[in-house]
Amino acid sequence: MSRISVLLIFILTASFASGASLIRAKRQQFRPAGACTVSHQEINELIRITKNLNTAMEDTQPVSRFGDATEIDDRDMCAKQLGQFRGTVQTMLKNYKSLNQDTMSQTQYERAKAKYQTQIQSLLKKIDNLKRDVESSYREEIDKLSTTMQSLKVQLDDNLSLLEKAQNESRSARISLCIANVRAGRIEDALKDLKDLTQLPYERIVTEVYEDQPENTVLVLNFLEAIDLYYEPVRGYEKLYSLMKRNNQLNGIEGRRLLLHIMALMLADNEQSRRATTLLETFKANV
Repeated sequence: MSRISVLLIFILTASFASGASLIRAKRQQFRPAGACTVSHQEINELIRITKNLNTAMEDTQPVSRFGDATEIDDRDMCAKQLGQFRGTVQTMLKNYKSLNQDTMSQTQYERAKAKYQTQIQSLLKKIDNLKRDVESSYREEIDKLSTTMQSLKVQLDDNLSLLEKAQNESRSARISLCIANVRAGRIEDALKDLKDLTQLPYERIVTEVYEDQPENTVLVLNFLEAIDLYYEPVRGYEKLYSLMKRNNQLNGIEGRRLLLHIMALMLADNEQSRRATTLLETFKANV
């Protein structure tokens, strides 16, 4: 065989091998994603956690076999979704446990509650996405996970409603105690009651102490005068002013005392100063 023939055979063989490699590469590139490789144990563990409220509330520590984002980079998308799901469950439960009207302002509480509600809806959506991605042998377990998650949501929402009711009842009782102490002249005790409240209910306290009886104006003034500026007493004076105006008291002795209190608040270097100035201008326009 001539050298030229050998060379041609070599070139043809090399070209064929190269073409075969290219075809294999293309096949691998366009090969559909493989089925999920997650274990039934991982799904069943999530079902166990979400099946019982007490278990879920206690089990908020990370579990190593689910891994974090860096640990599961080499696993398939379903495994990653399970890891993310578990992390979202833990975060949602922590946010739920932190909901407390006694230690939060109303704005903080509403924001935290909205965040919890958004997260639990996100969990339900994640389950739907996972159900769409897993192979058929996992569908029944994912359906169970969806059912237990829905049940957990109902339990959490019911518990939250009961908690809010209990907290509101407790708050109302503390406000009533504050009002009783103001009426009895126990100003120091009333101040302690006020400081225990995250929301400062001046509207209710001033209205109920005043009770549409002008002679009770002194009780309200004694209370408001003793309040530290940190607790924004100007809000109480604004309510008292409206009650005194309705009962034509602005020109009397109590009206002059109220005027002095308002003028004193104008010296405060904060938002109360602006509100006191506005209140003073309103006061002068009505006497």
